Amino acid sequence: MRRGRLGAGGFTLLEVMVALAILAMTLVVLLEIVTNNVRATNHAKMTTTATFLARAKMVEVEDLVLDNGFSEDDESESGNFKDQGSPAFRWEYMIERIDLPTDMARKAQDQAQDQSQNAKDPMAMMSGFLGGMMSSFIEPVRIGLQESVRKVTVRVLWDENGRPNQSMEVVQYLTDPAKLDLALTGGAAGAAPGAPGAPAVPGLTPGTAAPGVVK
Repeated sequence: MRRGRLGAGGFTLLEVMVALAILAMTLVVLLEIVTNNVRATNHAKMTTTATFLARAKMVEVEDLVLDNGFSEDDESESGNFKDQGSPAFRWEYMIERIDLPTDMARKAQDQAQDQSQNAKDPMAMMSGFLGGMMSSFIEPVRIGLQESVRKVTVRVLWDENGRPNQSMEVVQYLTDPAKLDLALTGGAAGAAPGAPGAPAVPGLTPGTAAPGVVK
């Protein structure tokens, strides 16, 4: 007579399927973690490269503006960094005029009149009177700032796996003190470089660059 074995070793089909399911879920999670780490490392590398390229391009644009002077119209251009050994990166730059509000003088004058009319203190009335006088100088200053300041924006763009249309932007303001002096004095405003009354070579002063923004 044959006896059945108690506690025989081995796994049932259900146990094998459950173990495989747990192993598959674990592998998926591990693969996702590794993929995210690789993607983050690549993004950091691309962002660092884009930052150096943006700074180098900003220097090129500064030299271009220094050679050609300020234009009356906005300027823009685009291209890539293939010549610099980085064909995966593209660049755009814009040189824009600064538009200040045209009603600054009127607002300052209205505020000065309100202070002089409503104030009972003689010193407040004197302050309002002086404010009204200073409002007449606001318009020349506004025009001078618009003529002597240009906003320069350099944008570097690239694509990544799963992250298309990445960008790094650097903004800087360039100033030409000679144009500000001409606008304030009014003697040779609008004269072309080299013409009588105009500076021979306008000097440019770079402003402070804003932090780059990664999108």
